[in-house]
Amino acid sequence: MPNLTPPNQAFKPTLPEHSVIMPMLQLIWRPIATLAAIHNTYGELVLGRLFSKKILFVCAPEYIEQLFNLEGKGLLNRGFLYDAKKVLFGNGLVNSDNEVWSKQRRLMQPLFTKEAIKQWEKTIVTEASTVAARLKTANEPVNLSIEMKNLIQRIFIQILLGKSVDTLSNSAELIKVIEIICQELPLQLGGEIVLGKRLKQFIPLKFKRYHAAVNYLKAFISEEIAEKQQKPGQDLVSLLIQSNDRTTGYTMPDELLQDEAVNLFFAGQETTINALLWFFYLTGKHADIRSKIANEVRQLSNQPLSADHVNQLTYTKAALNETLRLYPPTSALSTQTVQDIELGDYPIDKGTTVLLSMYTTHHNPRLWDNPEAFIPDRFLESSTQGRHKYAFFPFGGGIHNCIGKHFAELEMLLIIVCMFREFDFDTDIVAKAAFSVTLKPDRPVIGRVSSV
Repeated sequence: MPNLTPPNQAFKPTLPEHSVIMPMLQLIWRPIATLAAIHNTYGELVLGRLFSKKILFVCAPEYIEQLFNLEGKGLLNRGFLYDAKKVLFGNGLVNSDNEVWSKQRRLMQPLFTKEAIKQWEKTIVTEASTVAARLKTANEPVNLSIEMKNLIQRIFIQILLGKSVDTLSNSAELIKVIEIICQELPLQLGGEIVLGKRLKQFIPLKFKRYHAAVNYLKAFISEEIAEKQQKPGQDLVSLLIQSNDRTTGYTMPDELLQDEAVNLFFAGQETTINALLWFFYLTGKHADIRSKIANEVRQLSNQPLSADHVNQLTYTKAALNETLRLYPPTSALSTQTVQDIELGDYPIDKGTTVLLSMYTTHHNPRLWDNPEAFIPDRFLESSTQGRHKYAFFPFGGGIHNCIGKHFAELEMLLIIVCMFREFDFDTDIVAKAAFSVTLKPDRPVIGRVSSV
């Protein structure tokens, strides 16, 4: 009897399925260890089954690139977590569907280009220099966790709302609600993946705490937007109000303005705070690396610090990238197939949840020699040749890459330079990544400061 199998399906390999019931329950509370264990046990591309759900775990950059490309073609999207995200993100860029996302992204993108963000450099440098000058005279150990939270809040409120944090009576409460949201959001998202809406039945007090924090943040942002609509300025919210798409004439509706402002206020602070804390934690334990950064900073001109100096910070930027490799903003990115797809040679069914294991990829020994070590040199140009571009993707990739990438890099590098110009920071604490929506240190980053 003749072979009736179509030629392109004759030798299609299939991924074996593995039960991941117990690992998925642990994923909510121990994402880094759980994802590492899954990949260490089954490989870089793992198809798991959780009851009736299929979950694909990916830490190979070749497959990650393909998934981002397929997502760009509309074959995957992140809408399966829409309800879980909506409480905080509404229909902002983090959570909107394709049509709304495209309009919003096109409208907002011009405000976040490398050239556009230079308008914020003076605010960043002024605030960071003030903190650095104060810290260099400290006669006792400095708690950088507190200092960085306050500094980033000062910078971001000035940029987003055009006002000094000193005019706010609730700045401490805003820091607290951001911390609560970061702590509880993984339960909302992880719980939706694992248990769906049933998770609320098991931890009602946590859901109540989370919603209260989100409502507080939204009420604050709503009042600020109303003020800007009456009297716009040059702050980011005012620029969003005044923006329009020159091609289509599209302007941002009020409800989306609220959502995007909340998105920016939340995402624009926490990930930056944590990246800087990890940077000073790691450099604080490596005197030789601190010395190289300090030497590079000293070689900058004595002119007022600006975005143009960033291009000269080759080694400093390498150290920052190495920090983001070791401690990326999140443990994994999630998406879902909306059609049957092929990944490499493997067929993947429609409705499969896909987890791009960012942390595991960044620590993959196939991709990185001595992956747990802090080695900034691996991000110098001579060392990056031949490395897959998605061996390192702290800002995501594809069409959904982080819109604030350039701003975040500029802000962090300018702050680092301001600090290194004034003092040397060393620490002997031992920190690990804590349970949170972002990878934050599990204890305050405390160390000694000495003037330079």
